[in-house]
Amino acid sequence: MWTTMENEVPKGEKKLHFKNPPIIEAVIALSVAPQPDSVIEKFRGFVSDVVAEGYRQPEPITEHQIQLKIDGETSSFDKSASPFGIKFLSEDGLHAVQFNKGFFVFSRLGQYDCWEKFKDEAQKLWEIYSRVSERIEVRSVGVRYINKLFIPVGVDPEIYVTAFPKLPDNMSNPISDLYMRVGMEVAEPPGRFIHTQAILPPEKEGFVTLIFDNDFRFPVAGKSEAQIWEMLESVRELKDRYFVYLTTEKMRDTFNA
Repeated sequence: MWTTMENEVPKGEKKLHFKNPPIIEAVIALSVAPQPDSVIEKFRGFVSDVVAEGYRQPEPITEHQIQLKIDGETSSFDKSASPFGIKFLSEDGLHAVQFNKGFFVFSRLGQYDCWEKFKDEAQKLWEIYSRVSERIEVRSVGVRYINKLFIPVGVDPEIYVTAFPKLPDNMSNPISDLYMRVGMEVAEPPGRFIHTQAILPPEKEGFVTLIFDNDFRFPVAGKSEAQIWEMLESVRELKDRYFVYLTTEKMRDTFNA
């Protein structure tokens, strides 16, 4: 039987901080009950509030649909696009935020600093998003960290990461393509953890480029906004512990080089 790592991950670890963090994107997302098309025009009424926080004018987000029609021996495609929301990029290019009918999505795009600044910026923009309605029903929240790791070619990956495909000894050729996805339950706060790895084309000579994606998702129906953001504070320690569990000290040392 598959078991979770929950009881095996050491708690109480000091907060992670690296000189050169491997994070290429960090995300806080809140999923809400679908809102009517009219909400998009309401979003546009708050553009000046977002711009005042250091963001550029928004771009539209569209939803695309393709419908296949079969009539006897003939078939045809119908394509349509409809407004879905708007997105903003910060003036410094480090933050992006989406206001759409079903989600609020905030991203830190590289040059990650610290959890406090990341969470506070997300919460500040969420407060603008949430003004479009007297009551927005938040159904789930997610915290995701997409990392890019560099592992020396020809070296056993287990020296650097603790989760990796294990092949039989008689298949000794190096892995050139990889996509691995593992999902498991999280006990506290109750939710789900999804870990994904994928090999990208080489970026540094002599190194394998590995996407190392840790995605946490939590149902929050019935919780107040204050309870939701309080719960997200506990995810800060959780995501650090799981990252420590899935990487070796040798790997983490490279982030301070």
